[in-house]
Amino acid sequence: MGCAFTKSSDNTNDATNGAAAKNTNGVNSLELPQPPPSDPRLPLSTRQKFSISKSWKGIARAMEQTGINMFVK
Repeated sequence: MGCAFTKSSDNTNDATNGAAAKNTNGVNSLELPQPPPSDPRLPLSTRQKFSISKSWKGIARAMEQTGINMFVK
């Protein structure tokens, strides 16, 4: 099973062969991509920016009810 390209590949230690790569000890490890750099004008950490964007998505789902609640407060 699998595609013909993977069967014909003889080099299993190649880092481009799948997501796993072998480090110097021969143990498979995943190389995680680096997050994009944050805007230097924004005095927030990446986590804070993520939290704000997710909370605004929740507000946008119920914009009318949220507006009424904020107006009443």
